[in-house]
Amino acid sequence: MIPYCILVIEDDDDRAFMEQLFVDYHRLMYHEIFKLVHDQWAAEDVMQSTLVRLIDKIPELRIKDRDHLVNYIITASKNQARNYMRDSGRHSTSDLQEFMEYEDPNMDGEAIELQVIKKEDLEALSRIWTQLDERTRYLLEGYYILNLPAAEMARELNIKPASLRMALTRARKTAYQLLQDKSRQ
Repeated sequence: MIPYCILVIEDDDDRAFMEQLFVDYHRLMYHEIFKLVHDQWAAEDVMQSTLVRLIDKIPELRIKDRDHLVNYIITASKNQARNYMRDSGRHSTSDLQEFMEYEDPNMDGEAIELQVIKKEDLEALSRIWTQLDERTRYLLEGYYILNLPAAEMARELNIKPASLRMALTRARKTAYQLLQDKSRQ
């Protein structure tokens, strides 16, 4: 069934384009969203909001080739799901899982040990991730995984950019202490 947000599009060509896009990619969108929100009803809501965002981008979507269109849809779906998780005060551990599965193509065969160590460290971190407070998770994820600019992170946390380094140090210490406590058990 075609969502109502698509059926109300006034331009017939745009409506037909979005109907076909929905038919072709709704399962992909739902899958990507559900991986992050883990709730059927929330995934449906997030899909609706993703479609509304995509409707605003119809001219841009029309000129993309299939591969770029698929990547764009996946990215839009994931971003809407992350926005939902952030706005609802929940956090997804799948971001860490996704990062752990990523293999760095720039690493040569000699650096495989570094990849294994990095993966083990991330697995240990993922086990204590939910025990960290939201600010600590934001700092660690933003700085080490998402590579957010320091100024943006400081603005988001409502602190001075010069204070971000100390906040990161505290976040690392908190995570390290939890890791130490976990290893003693």
